[in-house]
Amino acid sequence: MNQRIVLTICITFLVNCTLAQQPKGTWVMAHIKAKQPVLSATMEKGELVFDEGDPYDSSEVYTPGLMVLQFEEEQTARSFSWDGNENWTWRMKDDSLLMYSQKDTLFGDYSGKKMVMSSTIDNVPTEYTFLKIPEDLELDAIKPGWEGQVTVDDHPFNLIDLTFQQDTLTTRDTEIPELELYLTTIGPLQVIEYSFDREYNKVEFGIIYLFRERRKLYKGFYYPVVDDFREPKEVQLEIRF
Repeated sequence: MNQRIVLTICITFLVNCTLAQQPKGTWVMAHIKAKQPVLSATMEKGELVFDEGDPYDSSEVYTPGLMVLQFEEEQTARSFSWDGNENWTWRMKDDSLLMYSQKDTLFGDYSGKKMVMSSTIDNVPTEYTFLKIPEDLELDAIKPGWEGQVTVDDHPFNLIDLTFQQDTLTTRDTEIPELELYLTTIGPLQVIEYSFDREYNKVEFGIIYLFRERRKLYKGFYYPVVDDFREPKEVQLEIRF
């Protein structure tokens, strides 16, 4: 084989491998893991008194995340979250990703489908896990007045009916105990914040990221927290209107 052809093939292969390693598309913050200090305390004259000094141990606590990252050209990205919208620049070094904005710097491990990032401004050690959303889904808000039905495997949300309004979300004839639903819109991002009672005096809560697959078919991605000390797993649902 001609040496020039071989060289061209090798260069093309290396370029494609490099591009494959670059972050692209839309990512959601699945959950947050923070190390919380465990303090030692004693009862003195009927009052709880914490011991002086540093905490002797720590435990890892999980909570839902609320951020969408959209990677763009020329090593830039946009984020939408409860803390506002931000513009980022980023660079890769091996399998590590560094992201910079006016407010924050994020750093951590990157793979093609998962990022585990930390922030330089956190007071306690914290990890933010981001997962990639399929590229055929779009950030597109559900129109006020639309009524849809949820389908999801092995979850109480299966077959509940939802009505979307401008800033509210309602359901009817549901037997889910103490169900609370809140609709939040941040830029193009639309999420459902929810909580309800589980068995054994536990509460499930989470944040459902909504994406449009077709005109009247939306997909939701969420990571329910029931036990604060256990890493939440992804659940997917569909809403048909």
